[in-house]
Amino acid sequence: MADARNHAIVYGASGIIGWALVDQLLKHYPAPGTFSKVTAITNRPLDLSKSFWPEKRPTGPELELVSGINLSSDGVSLADILRERVKDIENVTHVYYLVFTAMEDDVEEVATNYRMFQRVIDVHNVTSPRLKFVAFPGGTRGYGIYVPGGTFTPPLREEMVKSLPSDYSKTVVYPAYREMLTKASDGKSWTWCEVCPDTIIGFTPNGSQFSLALHWAQYLSLYAFNHDIKPRSQSKSSRVEVPFPGSTLGANSLHTPVSSKILARFMIYASLSPEKCGGGRLFNIADRAKPCTANEVWPQLASWFGLKGVQPPDTEPAGEELKAGQLPNSTPNLLPGEYTSRYQRLFAEYGCLNAAHAGVGVGNRQLDSVGYWLTFDRQLSLDRIRECGFEEEQDPVKGWLESFELFQKAGLIL
Repeated sequence: MADARNHAIVYGASGIIGWALVDQLLKHYPAPGTFSKVTAITNRPLDLSKSFWPEKRPTGPELELVSGINLSSDGVSLADILRERVKDIENVTHVYYLVFTAMEDDVEEVATNYRMFQRVIDVHNVTSPRLKFVAFPGGTRGYGIYVPGGTFTPPLREEMVKSLPSDYSKTVVYPAYREMLTKASDGKSWTWCEVCPDTIIGFTPNGSQFSLALHWAQYLSLYAFNHDIKPRSQSKSSRVEVPFPGSTLGANSLHTPVSSKILARFMIYASLSPEKCGGGRLFNIADRAKPCTANEVWPQLASWFGLKGVQPPDTEPAGEELKAGQLPNSTPNLLPGEYTSRYQRLFAEYGCLNAAHAGVGVGNRQLDSVGYWLTFDRQLSLDRIRECGFEEEQDPVKGWLESFELFQKAGLIL
């Protein structure tokens, strides 16, 4: 699979998946010499010295960071911008596209994101004659989980997306991506695949509106501090209880989360295995095939902060089903987003200046709703990914704790 002339370009490199992709590529995954260059594209400014990516190694791939690329800007030629700013764009062999703009209006969201991805593909079809593979992440939204109670009976299998109700399908961009990539790759030397995660657990140096790990980490960090548990104490004997921020049903629903590291590794693996993983195939991805519940994970997350994670009080009305981002009329405790907003000043007061301005921002409401809205089983089948030879597994808690450690180093939590 090694080819020293491979040049990877990662769009959305400062996001949860993009950061992990660059990290794994710079760490020589899957083997030294596989890639000679990695170009990291971001919209927001990113200080390379504070990126927490590995430092340049004598035998490692060259890293080029290109910030300030706004894919949604109209009236400018993206091709001209990328030709000017991306060195060796003509030698790009692998495109990893991880950009997504969330919007209130679903139809506008689909149109905007479709247009951005199409512009990128159009550019590389003209400027990158050595292009071999394009990979992008979808998500379980493509299985209809934004419908209250879900759409399909789990385990969720890749072929189910073909049966997604048409009225719902119009609100999800992934089908449009598939159609666009099928047409764009027709007669070309490159192929593509889609990777489908559920909850993604990972690190970003600048915060992210999609980061459940950061959302809960900042909440637990402040909660512990306000209960006189010193940062980094990780006491295993604390009697300070912190209930799971959700309902009993939410705490017990089966799901299959994935760490950004495992997700990134599979995207790289797939892109280097076009004969097995190309042709527009869709692959579910998770840390392991066995599903878990929040009731299993929450106590271990709380323990890292010296707290005792416990089940939520059972106060939910019978039969209540919520939409994505929707919350019950009342909750027994402050939501994580509310709690963090109330005590956010403590970050700056105790030297965590990064945490004071780099959190989840506008994503806090949907992240607060996770424990209340996702009350149904939604585990993914990993049969297809195993059939193509990707066997890596890990305990789902590992990705959480690795993220917490990086958040701490980056000053994003106390």
